[in-house]
Amino acid sequence: MKLSQGPLLSLFDGTDGTPLQQRLFDRLRGAIVNGAIRPGDRLPSTRTLATDLGVSRNTVVAAVDRLTAEGYLEARIGSGTFVCRTLPDDAMAPAVRLAAPAPLRPPPRPAMPVPAAGAELLPFQPGAPAYEQFDIDTWRRLLAKRWRDAGGLLLGHDTAGGWTALRRVLAGHLQTSRGIACDPEQILILPDRRAGLEFVATLLLAAGDSIWLEDPGCPVQSLTFGQRGINAVPVPVDEEGLDPERGARLAPDARLAVVTPGWQFPQGGTMPLRRRMAVLAWARRNGAWLLEDDRDGGYRYTGRPLPALQGLDENERVLHLGALDNMLVPALRLAWLVVPGPLVAAAQSLRARMDLHVPLPEQMAVHDFIAEGHFASHLRRTRRLYAERQQALLFAADRHWAGAIQVEAAGSGLHLLGRLAPQLGTDDAGLSALAAQARLVLPALSAHRRSTAPAGDPGAVLLGYAAFTPERLARAAERLGGILDRARQAPPPRATLSRRLVPAE
Repeated sequence: MKLSQGPLLSLFDGTDGTPLQQRLFDRLRGAIVNGAIRPGDRLPSTRTLATDLGVSRNTVVAAVDRLTAEGYLEARIGSGTFVCRTLPDDAMAPAVRLAAPAPLRPPPRPAMPVPAAGAELLPFQPGAPAYEQFDIDTWRRLLAKRWRDAGGLLLGHDTAGGWTALRRVLAGHLQTSRGIACDPEQILILPDRRAGLEFVATLLLAAGDSIWLEDPGCPVQSLTFGQRGINAVPVPVDEEGLDPERGARLAPDARLAVVTPGWQFPQGGTMPLRRRMAVLAWARRNGAWLLEDDRDGGYRYTGRPLPALQGLDENERVLHLGALDNMLVPALRLAWLVVPGPLVAAAQSLRARMDLHVPLPEQMAVHDFIAEGHFASHLRRTRRLYAERQQALLFAADRHWAGAIQVEAAGSGLHLLGRLAPQLGTDDAGLSALAAQARLVLPALSAHRRSTAPAGDPGAVLLGYAAFTPERLARAAERLGGILDRARQAPPPRATLSRRLVPAE
């Protein structure tokens, strides 16, 4: 069905001070989401729209191209541009509908190689987003405006929890995208994720306290808590994540468990609802705390995103840690910590005493980036892109590594786990070293373990894909295929090993 121009004209009346291209994008997207323009409707040509709306055709083309890239429109050769039948907003909503945030109330009284600054990213660097997808022109404009308008007060310290307007817009974003119900007062703005871990350790723990860490897990967590004299107990994760029953046997008096339910790092997998409820029940029974480190949980490619653990917590035992580094670019280190209501006053006081302030103009630019819709647009656009790049990696793995490295599709995250075949002739650490000689980054899973791997298990490697085009992934996979061939031909470390690769599964 062809769409008449009438609805579009009414949508574009007036002005709210935002750039013309952004305004047109917002109103077209809003019309699609609320049903004024229905799935399957055909849009007028860009030339017709430009004439009817009284704007340049370049403005219309830019808005339509952006809507197409983000999955709202599809171009059919010879037919025109149509509204997609399935909209990306369906994947942005949490899987469980949660209660709205309570009214605002006053607070109560390496394991992984790190590239040098400016260095080229090498395949298959995990945890690296697509730098080229970051709208640096918009960020530069927003940051320059805030610095240009900055007066004397903006050059000093921020408030006890961070800039209020940023915390307010973050509360709305977290509710919409991650199912987190919180007051802005519960959000603390922090310099980066590492600062968040250190903050939680200072707020909740003392030397000699026991905590649970996932094994394998993030080395930064182990390093941060271990440096403070805390007994960080590794709890092996299974396909559903950290098992509280196993943790209780290893350290029954643990005061904190650090978990990654959205996407376990580095092994992968999403914690199902029954395990989430079991972890919450353990914290309630034992008066313990849960720190939800939400690394890549916002990137989910199949179905709707699962709600964050904090959104399921009815007993105020969960602290939620998020950051911009994996979702935008590593150079933006700003992080946030959502704390339970009873901890707000103590947390704000501690943040001030630890001097964990973030420059106000930067906080304001982040606020504008979220409030103007650029952050949500970035997540929608890169979610589609990363899903395509994951498929490209799977195709390349099947073509070049069959029988040597088993790689399976994943519903979330920015990397895949490649499990080595027992007959390959090397373990994950050995393959990682060989790959480094060929300018490939393949961190070994064993480097993320604090306990001994099962006997006879050659391990696995982390395969990042988000930062690389399909063409670059294909070329890198072919290079790695040559390394695997040489590893297969090398003498096995034990006489019982076969030189043959296992058949592809």
